[in-house]
Amino acid sequence: MITVGQRTRHYLKDGRRSLIFVIALYSLSFCVFAQIALGFISFYNSHKEMAGDEISLFTEPDAPKNVQEILLAELQAIVPGTQIKEIDAKDLLDEEILKAVGSKKGLPTVFSVSFPVMTPWTSIEKIVHKVEELKSVSVVSANLEWIKKRGSIRQAVALAVCACGIPACLLVFLVIVAGTTRINNSLKTEQSLLLMLGAEGWNVRGPAVIVSSLAAFISSVIGGILFAITAFSSVPFLESAFEFVLMPPWEALLTVYGILTGMLVFVAAVSSYIQAGRTPPLKL
Repeated sequence: MITVGQRTRHYLKDGRRSLIFVIALYSLSFCVFAQIALGFISFYNSHKEMAGDEISLFTEPDAPKNVQEILLAELQAIVPGTQIKEIDAKDLLDEEILKAVGSKKGLPTVFSVSFPVMTPWTSIEKIVHKVEELKSVSVVSANLEWIKKRGSIRQAVALAVCACGIPACLLVFLVIVAGTTRINNSLKTEQSLLLMLGAEGWNVRGPAVIVSSLAAFISSVIGGILFAITAFSSVPFLESAFEFVLMPPWEALLTVYGILTGMLVFVAAVSSYIQAGRTPPLKL
């Protein structure tokens, strides 16, 4: 009896044109998938390292020494993770203002308050109003309009990444299914004949699964080369233009490459296994 391995080798020899077409489809899909992953990783890294919104607090010159602890306790109760640090008024205020203020009642104590990146602007607005009610605080400097606009920009970028990434991922998935369908169609007559003769399971589905998995693995190598060429020829120009780091470290790239390769092989194998199992037996 002809084994699964022999039938697989026979297809690799006679079905070379179909296999090359599928590998070309898979390679382009892998490259697109890798570009999508690069976009998500770059957005995550830039978002993770992005500084949160800030406001400034001016306290009365005669405020108690433990005012920083009081303010920090108040802010932490509202938004955990808030950071507060004292700033020298001489570094912040104009020289003429320093003379005018200093001659009357002394310099105020200035604090810079940094919020976590994910803090909504509505929460910051509430904090500003609450802090303004504190007795030790004389002035709160906060550009709420810019904070609101900055939050809207972050949300728009996140939505744009998802809006482009999700349809592209679905398209890549459909391309992979189309490739496995082409391989299974080439083996359909053989599968129907084997089913008519009483064969089942791996004896019927084996060649399709092996060929699809092999095509996916070869495509990950070719697609990885295509991705490297396109990414390393374009990303440096974008980084220099926007003065922003977009390319993740090598460890992250290799990890993502391994994950995408495993996903491509897995989806191709499962898709071909399911499609081969749906082949009806040949009827005389």
